[in-house]
Amino acid sequence: MVKVLSIDTAGWDYSVALWEKDRELSFKEKSFERDQAAHLPQLVKEVMGQQKIDQILVNVGPGSFTGIRVGIAFAKGLSIGWNVPLKGIDSFIATYASIEPAEDVLVLIEARRVDVFARRFLRGIPQEPQSLTRKDLEKILGSPNPPLLTGNGLHPFLDGVIFKEAASSWRGAQKLANAFFMNSAFVSPPLPFYIREADVTYAAPPCT
Repeated sequence: MVKVLSIDTAGWDYSVALWEKDRELSFKEKSFERDQAAHLPQLVKEVMGQQKIDQILVNVGPGSFTGIRVGIAFAKGLSIGWNVPLKGIDSFIATYASIEPAEDVLVLIEARRVDVFARRFLRGIPQEPQSLTRKDLEKILGSPNPPLLTGNGLHPFLDGVIFKEAASSWRGAQKLANAFFMNSAFVSPPLPFYIREADVTYAAPPCT
């Protein structure tokens, strides 16, 4: 049976899961204030134990710019070192696959800005990803047939707004493994999935 190690560092909590077929063997989730890249190997070690795997999955985003880079770089290192194939699954797909199917679903991923990352699924078909403000979402939710909402970008972003929510019992890396065993076509190349350019502050040039 196929054994999968999934790594999710795209959010602000890091998680690792080990699944065999559609059964979870181990799962760990932790929040790190700093040195996330240094803690990730230990998290994987705790989940893996002495197990051997057939496939590595990594969350390619959207989410934390730094987290996405850390996760993909680390997963690629494992893939090369262990000679195990690596595939990516994005946050939208993983979240959508973790809930009961619905006609119209809008997945919201936390951006920790004045907006959220969003992608709509109409009858299971993903639409173009975008960035939405609270005002944008209020307009969408005010339509005659508003979509069902899900994802980690709902609260507290939309607190005080009336909407229908679909919650998932899976978290982080669990969602990746669940999506993979639900439909292997959900996977993509392990390349970063960004909705917008990263916010970068450059150092001031030296005085001359």
